[in-house]
Amino acid sequence: MIPDMKLLDYTTDTGFLPQIKCRDLSEAVSSLVGALQAAGVVRDGEGLVQEVLRREAADSTAIGEGLVLPHARFRDLDEVYLAAATLAEPMDLGAPDGRPVDVVIMLVGPRGDPRMMLRVLARLARLVKNGSFLADLRAAGDGAAMRRLFTTS
Repeated sequence: MIPDMKLLDYTTDTGFLPQIKCRDLSEAVSSLVGALQAAGVVRDGEGLVQEVLRREAADSTAIGEGLVLPHARFRDLDEVYLAAATLAEPMDLGAPDGRPVDVVIMLVGPRGDPRMMLRVLARLARLVKNGSFLADLRAAGDGAAMRRLFTTS
């Protein structure tokens, strides 16, 4: 593990969307990819949405506690990025604990270097397991407040 690696380093100012309204995971992923596209880090937004959804269809990442972690490696990316959204209406994605999903944390990275993406995913998993992170994310009133929660990781 890289000792000074911070999750905040893999975020953008626009990549945090509180209480979005969407009918399904496809709309949530599209919103998050759109936020990364607005930040200028994604050129082929439609292609990235398709890749994330293809990966999610192969094996759901709804892990429980109201969280889904869609992720994919994609040719259009030069670095690893994460983006997060809370959902105004929880959706049933078949999580192992049966709880509907209301937090989406998407992780995307370049095809050529899966190791960095795995490191970020491991750091994210530790953060999610610790204390009140998910509850704090749900309670955050705006994108800036959501992003600040990633500063301690």
